[in-house]
Amino acid sequence: MVNITDTITKYLDCLNLHLEKPSYNYLEQICNAQLNTFPFENISKLLYFRNHNYSNFGIPSFELFIKNYSEYNFGGTCYTLNSNLMILLREIGFDCYHVMLGEEHMGIIVKIDNERIYVDCGAAAPFFKPVRFENDFENISSFGKDEVYILPEEQQGSRYKYVRFNNGKQSGKTWQFNSRKEAKVIDFNDVIEKSNKPNAPFMTILRCQLYQTHKQRSVSLVNNKFGIRYSNGETSVKTLFSSEEIIAVLSEEFMLPKLPVNEAIEVLKTLNIDIFAQSTN
Repeated sequence: MVNITDTITKYLDCLNLHLEKPSYNYLEQICNAQLNTFPFENISKLLYFRNHNYSNFGIPSFELFIKNYSEYNFGGTCYTLNSNLMILLREIGFDCYHVMLGEEHMGIIVKIDNERIYVDCGAAAPFFKPVRFENDFENISSFGKDEVYILPEEQQGSRYKYVRFNNGKQSGKTWQFNSRKEAKVIDFNDVIEKSNKPNAPFMTILRCQLYQTHKQRSVSLVNNKFGIRYSNGETSVKTLFSSEEIIAVLSEEFMLPKLPVNEAIEVLKTLNIDIFAQSTN
């Protein structure tokens, strides 16, 4: 049996952090390190799908999550990233629970000194620090022209909404949630199952994103498009024409040389998706 204490130590080692007492400042360090360490990617999702005979699968365990990051540079999408982050937070002493946003997204509420704080490292969004949404209605989590707001939907209530903007235009759905309604991982079972169907959003593309705040940038791969978003708002996009070029970019720009991208591309081919055929989109 794997010792969870060993896994916590390995997790903190991945984040390059030491164990400290729970506090807002320590939580901010964890959020920032998490976004700069674990990629938001669906390469692991596609391979988990293949390894389960092209059928449904569950979230990788806490131990497997860290093992697969070390061996393959896996991160994951929302459910994998935020469920395992919350296990870490609970194990090191934070008082926290999941919330469901928009009936689909998994977020985290952390309680510090009777204040509820929003944490989310599973949306490729710039939540570098926990959001003090109960007291700061003008909060903004931003990187370049990517901005996310957690806004109240009622006065003195517990209903809020998550809204994201890119270049001044809304990006994605508005997600409503009840900040005091605790959700369990099992509550996400139906939506997780839907997210693993062959036609689901992260089963039809090749996706990888990682923040590199030490370089003041975010790197992104969508199929064969390699994009860089800088903290000053500037962006660049380059088209890649082979799996070898994608592998090189993931190794040299993302610093994720172990990601088994060729295998993920082969899984997409079995789903009748050619990431290079979509280069003109």
